[in-house]
Amino acid sequence: MNDKIIDIAAEVLRISSEEVKNNSKAIPEIEATYFWKPTRDGGAVIIDSKGEKLAVGSAISFKAHLQAFRDGKRN
Repeated sequence: MNDKIIDIAAEVLRISSEEVKNNSKAIPEIEATYFWKPTRDGGAVIIDSKGEKLAVGSAISFKAHLQAFRDGKRN
């Protein structure tokens, strides 16, 4: 995970870079990382190695989020 990806995740989730690093999970099969905001009103974002991203609200499950990303959805 590079600094550019961390900066994108921090901006999208509106949390610090340190929080981003602590709340992330690699998704090696799609060369991406899953980041989440650890609060009740939090959201999540998947960002691939090219910087493409898909952010969602907290009501969306990881499974649904990952499937939408695999299906090519981006924002």
